Amino acid sequence: MSSPVRCLEIASFESSFAEMDRIGVDAAGAVIMAPKQLHYNLKLEGLKPVQANILKQDMLSIGGEAAVSRGTASCSVASTGALVSGTARQFEALIGKLKGQSLGLGQTAEAMRKAIENRGRFAWELKGPNGPLKIGPRTLIMGILNVTPDSFSDGGRFMEPGRAVERALEMASEGADWIDIGGESTRPGAGPVDAEEEKKRVVPVIEALAKEGLTVSVDTTKASVAVAALDAGASIVNDVSALSMDEAMAGVVARHNAPLIIMHMRGTPRTMQLDTAYGDLMAEVYGWLHSRIEFAAEAGIDPENIIVDPGLGFGKSVEGNLEVLGRLKEFKSLGRPVLAGPSRKSFIGKTLNAPDPDERLAGTLAACALAAANGAAILRVHDVKEARRAAMIADAVSGRA
Repeated sequence: MSSPVRCLEIASFESSFAEMDRIGVDAAGAVIMAPKQLHYNLKLEGLKPVQANILKQDMLSIGGEAAVSRGTASCSVASTGALVSGTARQFEALIGKLKGQSLGLGQTAEAMRKAIENRGRFAWELKGPNGPLKIGPRTLIMGILNVTPDSFSDGGRFMEPGRAVERALEMASEGADWIDIGGESTRPGAGPVDAEEEKKRVVPVIEALAKEGLTVSVDTTKASVAVAALDAGASIVNDVSALSMDEAMAGVVARHNAPLIIMHMRGTPRTMQLDTAYGDLMAEVYGWLHSRIEFAAEAGIDPENIIVDPGLGFGKSVEGNLEVLGRLKEFKSLGRPVLAGPSRKSFIGKTLNAPDPDERLAGTLAACALAAANGAAILRVHDVKEARRAAMIADAVSGRA
């Protein structure tokens, strides 16, 4: 009779130690072997050929792998990316080697160390104008409340402030950790709304919910709306433009010391679905979020107060959205909590042949469970009770419950 053989899913030191304990490995030996059982593939961008050549030779010398573009060895290319593969033990050795190198490789080594460390992070504490905001380890649920006449799913249903407050309290009772209030639709093709009109829509609702003790984020790209919302009791700014549509927004967030959600979107809501072709989708989305974190920091915003959203449904094809969802864990390398918003989106409708947003619950819950399992710390949803239950299963499987 042959022995059963299976490929193990070892994604953490805890799972490595558990498997070795099950077969009776000596504890001292397990400590030595665990770093050899965790494997990482890191992608680096924009290296100079001389940097890439040193990095590659150092990694090969310790038994790892490094792939670079053609022409790197002869320095006939201006720059190159690199795919560096190895175990945790090999990366520990590589980082040690690079720290002693010149040419900026010490900084590269530190970036690699952080990327690996961030992948295993599941809890954060953000500072806020109304007290600290704790995220993780369990998945948080953000309830969507659109006080707009034209949002793609619930437009017009909650324009009356009393009805909006009632719906927010209902979502809180169903398990929403906070409510995201928007007064301007960001559906594909949506046009802009005047700032004064947007304030009239969101401020009364925010004031009422703040009095009820609910945590509220304001979904806006306008600095003046953000100021009014924060003064009314909002705790978080959710800017789908990642500070790119209003040059005053960064200063508002910095002065209020408010947590900030930055999202990837190509173009504006009106134009974002006109061009959904990418040479390297993940590289562009990741690079955009990385650059906006740096921009925010330069504007005085604490990077530890930032949440990142790769923008499901914003300027991406059906295939692109599915790719982002399946590779969501890669965004954890940024070191910030990852927010995913698949709720009732058109990519779910097109995948399921469900043109009516109200027919997309099953697909939304599947996407939510996958997002949570793939590293999302926050889910932005319409169907709070159902999404909470889906997240509870994902958290229980991944050990985050």
